[in-house]
Amino acid sequence: MQSYAVLAVTGLALMRGAALADGGGTLEVDLAHPVHAIPPNFCGLMTEEINHSYDGGLFAELIQNRTFQDPGSKPGGLPIHWSAIGSAKAATETADPVNAALPVTLRLDLTGDTASIANDGYWGIPVRPGTTYTASFYAKSGNGFSGPVTASIVADEGGATLAKGDSAAITGDWKKYRVTLKTGADAPTTAKAKFVLSATGSGSVAFSLVSLFPPTYQNTLSGLRPDLMQLMAALHPKFIRLPGGNYVEGDHFPTRFDWKKMIGPADERPGHMGCWSYRSSDGFGLPQFLLWCKQLGAEPVLAVFAGYTLDRHHMDAGSPEMAQYTQEALEEIEYVSGPADSEWGKRRAADGFPEPFPLHYVEIGNEDFADRSGSYDGRFTEIANAIRAKYPQLKLIATAPVKSVKPDLYDDHFYPSPAQMMNMYGQYDTENNRELRNGQGGRRADGTHIFVGEWASRDVKGPTSDMRAALSDAVWLLGLERNSDVVDMECYAPLLANVNPADPAQGYGRAWQWPVNLIGYDALRSYGSPSYYMQTMYGQNMGDVVLPAKLDAMVAMAPTKAPAAPTPHGGVGVGTWETQAEFKDLEVTAANGTKLSSDTMASDPARWHFTGGDWNVANGVVSPKNGTAPTWAVTGDPGWTDYTIRLKARKISGSEGFLVLWHALDDDNYFWWNIGGWRNTGTGAMASTGGSRGAFGPTSSFTVETNRWYDLRLEIRGRHMKGYIDGVLVTDAENTPPPQAPSLFATASYSNADHNVIVKVVNAGAGPLDLAIHLLGAGDVSSEGTATVLTGDLSALNSCEQPMNVAPKTQSLTNLSASFTRTFPAHSFTILRFPAKKG
Repeated sequence: MQSYAVLAVTGLALMRGAALADGGGTLEVDLAHPVHAIPPNFCGLMTEEINHSYDGGLFAELIQNRTFQDPGSKPGGLPIHWSAIGSAKAATETADPVNAALPVTLRLDLTGDTASIANDGYWGIPVRPGTTYTASFYAKSGNGFSGPVTASIVADEGGATLAKGDSAAITGDWKKYRVTLKTGADAPTTAKAKFVLSATGSGSVAFSLVSLFPPTYQNTLSGLRPDLMQLMAALHPKFIRLPGGNYVEGDHFPTRFDWKKMIGPADERPGHMGCWSYRSSDGFGLPQFLLWCKQLGAEPVLAVFAGYTLDRHHMDAGSPEMAQYTQEALEEIEYVSGPADSEWGKRRAADGFPEPFPLHYVEIGNEDFADRSGSYDGRFTEIANAIRAKYPQLKLIATAPVKSVKPDLYDDHFYPSPAQMMNMYGQYDTENNRELRNGQGGRRADGTHIFVGEWASRDVKGPTSDMRAALSDAVWLLGLERNSDVVDMECYAPLLANVNPADPAQGYGRAWQWPVNLIGYDALRSYGSPSYYMQTMYGQNMGDVVLPAKLDAMVAMAPTKAPAAPTPHGGVGVGTWETQAEFKDLEVTAANGTKLSSDTMASDPARWHFTGGDWNVANGVVSPKNGTAPTWAVTGDPGWTDYTIRLKARKISGSEGFLVLWHALDDDNYFWWNIGGWRNTGTGAMASTGGSRGAFGPTSSFTVETNRWYDLRLEIRGRHMKGYIDGVLVTDAENTPPPQAPSLFATASYSNADHNVIVKVVNAGAGPLDLAIHLLGAGDVSSEGTATVLTGDLSALNSCEQPMNVAPKTQSLTNLSASFTRTFPAHSFTILRFPAKKG
């Protein structure tokens, strides 16, 4: 049996049903009646200091913990990532530092022989043949030492010296020394190496601000990593949202993005603790953000601190503190865009940028919908009024609903599962009228435009997206494009992730914290995810105006009724997200009151399955051995259906609360109650289906206190859950499977400069599909063009080892005319581009 599905939306065509080889349809593209212009700055970039995006990523510095202030230590009390070689003696001290910004020094004691200290870098020091490195450090001699210091790169295996150089003689006063090192033509390509500082003789030598740079992008001093910049350049970004995300706020007021401490020479930047469990050196400061913009030809979208931090504290409008933050925002704008003879423009010029940067947008705060105090309206208004009084040309972006003044744009953030994202293609449709959540999610009734400042399809795989996510991301991006009459800008997040795993032997956690990211890398290699390649295709083929696209598609439909959904069932479990916690008194009872769990369940490790790390199971208490990564433990019978889970939980340390799992079948299919999630701000229900994860039902505000036992009760009846904390109902949600998403999507745009028609097609179905494409209102149509295709298995991933496993391929199109037919492969994103003049 065959049936016809016809569904057309202005600017986007989509087809429902399974796309099979014997299906087909037509796509009409109207050149004569463009819908609206696409904003020229539509596509951009965003990241923050997460996943070692800057330190250990984009910032090319190779020394980790270069000022000896990172939390943690090595054996013998040495700073983390530093070690003494052989019998060398070294220790940190705080007396007589270089300056207040560099309060800790590392002293190496000399007893006549050669003594050395070593740094292991960001999961290794990358070595390549014929490469020149620049080392620098502050040093001061003591107790009669007056010799040079040798800087070298040494292989971990065998101890071969791969490059070295000597400094000038060290004096008794603090002085900065530079050493050039170059590897030989026969040097290996490896990251299994360390950086070593050595001295021979008697006395001591103290070090501060140790640095090692490889060649950088465009050979800039203290610059950026070339391969990552090349990957980003291929995206053709028009703007960079900086400093981005939670990094603006910080966990506490002392650790906010205090930009005045992140400008000037590196030895004047004290660094600060970041909000993703590691410290930021601030070597990548505001000047490096601007360098990033300049080298990619992108404008900054500047985010300013707005008096709210992630620990949910805020300053009220009208307070002396808010007056300070408002003044700092005005001065930061001047630093970025003011003339070189202005007060802060002079500081920018001194940092290497005499010319002002173009600045059109300023974002006030970040995700202030998390602030339940209701203070954002006043905080936004105070800063907005001050900016508009001095810089009336700037457009202001709000991150939560405000009433006192009207912003120019709202910043919406989305992190759904791929299945949910596929169903969100119409998020900003005029006729959609979607209910706003946290003030986000659809067209505003007052006409305020939208900046989608963070978005990504998320699943559990990580650390970068797979092909399934790339297809859903493509559908979402096409939906944003066709609604670009109100969606002015968009950027995926997070952009970067150092993909190195944890090293328990060294005491190092995993390099990445966020599960799905666009670009991955280690010390030597980098790669783009399938979603990255989808976005390069889009960025290089955006177009200037949206053209109407109408799809009339005939597809082969299954004649049989869809099978009934199985009864929800599965085991139970507990978990944490980068948090240390304990669980006890676990009991599971059936709906009729029958006890399902055994008294020994929480004392027998053999009864549990662990994901993400090992757990301790003993004496009735279950707890992760390492609370630095997402991890959970599952037990029980996979055949269990309706039941009630009772237990007690206590948070020991970390950034979030705890998880309670139900209907857990395997590592990719389970449900969980997230208590104190979203940086310990809320509680809600979540589901993982085939590895695709997303929230369902309402969320509520909740913060888990440290070292307090909570009584938890979770009642499961079919797809309905009720979660109680200390006897109070906190979460009440039902998981309704999402409707089947359309399988085919298409948009069209036109490039005025080269008179090209650009047709973008997503075939998310399991089979190829033939489309007859008809150009309406066309004059001359070239007989030749190009087709760029991204396709692969839904679970296909790229990696450092297989960087091009999923990558686009470009083919020539021939015999084109105002009507032609094209076959679109299964699970594919295709861009057709060809010259055609309007009739």
